[in-house]
Amino acid sequence: MRRKQNGVMAWVTLAAMLALPAAATPVPSLPAREQMLGLLEHKALYRDRVDWAALRRDLAASDDPDRQRRLLSDSINRATAGHGRWMSAEEVREGYRKRAAGSGMTPAAAATEGPQAHPIDARLGLISVAPYLSDPGLPRARQRAAERQEAQRLQDILWRQDDGSRCGWIVDLGDNTGGNMWPMLLGVGPLLRGDADGPDVVGHFFDVAALQPWRYREGAVWVGDMPLLAADDATRRLRRPDAPVAVLQSGRTASSGEAIVLALRGRPRSRSFGTPTMGYSTGNSLVTLVDGSTLLLTGTVMKDRNGIGDGSRIVPDVIAAQRAEAMRRAQEWLLAQPACSGKPTEKAGPGARLPWKRAP
Repeated sequence: MRRKQNGVMAWVTLAAMLALPAAATPVPSLPAREQMLGLLEHKALYRDRVDWAALRRDLAASDDPDRQRRLLSDSINRATAGHGRWMSAEEVREGYRKRAAGSGMTPAAAATEGPQAHPIDARLGLISVAPYLSDPGLPRARQRAAERQEAQRLQDILWRQDDGSRCGWIVDLGDNTGGNMWPMLLGVGPLLRGDADGPDVVGHFFDVAALQPWRYREGAVWVGDMPLLAADDATRRLRRPDAPVAVLQSGRTASSGEAIVLALRGRPRSRSFGTPTMGYSTGNSLVTLVDGSTLLLTGTVMKDRNGIGDGSRIVPDVIAAQRAEAMRRAQEWLLAQPACSGKPTEKAGPGARLPWKRAP
């Protein structure tokens, strides 16, 4: 998703706001409604699915806010395949408050470095990437600072585990329902390229005319030639950037969570486990309308580093219906890779950092 700032479109993500129930009464002002309809008619990814002239006639013929809201919501849903939304200014604020208060998306999303419900071999590192939502009530400079802090938090989890004993990594996106993708992408950035000198393109947006690449290079994430977020220490590298990576995904993985799945797809020595994702692997732009309300405008399809992706559900390499099964099969695959072809030197509890030796 992207936010318009001083005429420049900078990509962000805010898809998890879709979980909010639509209010019946709030509707955009007439100027904002025309602005919104113009954007949808000319830029929405699936704009051909709506008869825009008929919609304008129906809206003009009704003075019932409830019916107007239903007409607008239905047209946005069809033009964006369910990924877009119109929200009043109050709905945006209330949506953030509800998410931050207890539905799993917080200003600083949880990220763990050790197993919780499922045991993990001591030779493997784990990072669980949860949803992240920027606070729309903050000035943009403070939002960006919070995004950098979240990305650094994720990277710090990697660095704490990167002590020489890890032969492979698990990236858990099973509960990532969306949000702002850039802190997530930067947070797992050290794992993305697969080789110290590997290609820096890790994904793309496609707007039916051209591919716009996502890059991880010089310790920062870029869209095309525009840097978005940089790590505090851009020179730091994993001890083994070529270690294999297993990706956990589920039917809850959506939007920017799907973006991270795609960013790791096609990486050398990577494999995904779980169930197909939710199917919102499309990019939204966040547009503030003239009355202060917000349109989430779906205008691009997300693709992986090889240009593969159609905006729908992402099927894992290995189907595993249950979370425990996905974790088990991911570990089996990682430990069978050449980098992990050995045994721990001793038993250890969760999160222990032990040296490991290769099989003779």
